[in-house]
Amino acid sequence: MLKKVKFPIPSKMKKTINKWGYLLAVCALTWSCSSNDNKQENTKTNERILQEVNAVKAVGKVVPAEDYAVISSATAGKIVSLMVQDGDSVQAGQLLFKLEAGNADLDIQQARAQLNSLRAQNKTMSEDIVKAEIYARELKEKYETSRSLVAKNAETREKMETDYSNWQQQEVTVRSMRQQYRAQQLTESEQEIEISKVQNAIGDFSVHASTGGIITDLTAKLGQSIGSAEELGKIINIQNPIIEAEVDELFANDIKLGQQVVVSPVGRMDTLATGTVFYLNPILSNKSILYETANEGEDRRVRKIKIKLEQGSDLTINAKVDCSIRIR
Repeated sequence: MLKKVKFPIPSKMKKTINKWGYLLAVCALTWSCSSNDNKQENTKTNERILQEVNAVKAVGKVVPAEDYAVISSATAGKIVSLMVQDGDSVQAGQLLFKLEAGNADLDIQQARAQLNSLRAQNKTMSEDIVKAEIYARELKEKYETSRSLVAKNAETREKMETDYSNWQQQEVTVRSMRQQYRAQQLTESEQEIEISKVQNAIGDFSVHASTGGIITDLTAKLGQSIGSAEELGKIINIQNPIIEAEVDELFANDIKLGQQVVVSPVGRMDTLATGTVFYLNPILSNKSILYETANEGEDRRVRKIKIKLEQGSDLTINAKVDCSIRIR
């Protein structure tokens, strides 16, 4: 059986080992203290950082205050006259283009001719009614005379009854003529309605601006055949635009109505406009097309807001801007 042999360690080497062990212990203690201090410092920074923020940055886009109006026709047809082009400024009710009306003009001429004929017939019938009423009164007077003479035994009863019959027959004729005249008047009114319908149909071949603004995305061309309700362009009111912006969800609850906003070009510090927050979406949503790269639109959700401009209302529509919202 082998026996363990202990070799004595020189005293000088023993001192060296003790010295290095002491140094390592001091370094470990120092590093531990330093790490704890850094953790405490980082913890304090994370707790206070949100309280120290005075302004929140948001990405925004300049948009019209009102939604755009669509340019379209209520009827299908071929464009025969085009009065505007893309970028033109128009007023509400202004004529934009005309379509080929086909036989619509002939239809309204025919309807008007029929109306004039009915009016002439009604005028003649009205005059005939007046004559018939006069004759009925004459027959009545004749009957009353005969009745008076019969009471005096100066006229026969047969003559009185004949005069009465003639008067009553004329009264029936007058009533019949009046009924026919009322029916003719209704026909005349119906024809007037028909003319209005034809005129409205002709009006459908003329397309007018539904609101004032700037024409954009106009696709209508001279000679083009279009369909009913086909979108041919837009009218945008560029007066008094607003800004639609998106705030990171980290600061969603810090945004309040009425907070002041400074608007700047993207990546710059100069001020384009100032305004106030007037709308807050109560629901968080995904980032929108305001973010042009995939990484921008995937990391966090946002709260959408709207900003009313107080100065700088001549901003370019659809321009992307930076918004600084003062929250404290």
